[in-house]
Amino acid sequence: MDNSSGVGVLDKAAPVLSALEAGPATLAGLVAGTGPARPTAHRLAVALEHHRLVARDMQGRFVLGPRLAELSAAAGEDRLLAAAGPVLARLRDITGESAQLWRRRATTACASPQPSDPPACATPSRSVPS
Repeated sequence: MDNSSGVGVLDKAAPVLSALEAGPATLAGLVAGTGPARPTAHRLAVALEHHRLVARDMQGRFVLGPRLAELSAAAGEDRLLAAAGPVLARLRDITGESAQLWRRRATTACASPQPSDPPACATPSRSVPS
């Protein structure tokens, strides 16, 4: 299947962001995971870092950058959480127990403890509903 959009630089940058979805990566890891030559992978990662789509952790590895969270927040209200809010509140009131909505996001699970609270995310474990 051809994943080409016809815009070469985006077709090369998108796999870099996708590779970082799994967690921090060194330049060698980006090259291995995305395929471009080392200089190309470095140029893409540094350009994405300039735009805050990529950042570096304390070990100098590439990670997803803060701009992605800002763009996500600007995308608007989470419709699932908005629709579930009244249902969760009613369930809590009827049962006297806490009610949470869990949504799996890549390698994390996110919950909204109260209908009006933003979701909190954690690494999934056996005790985390998916």
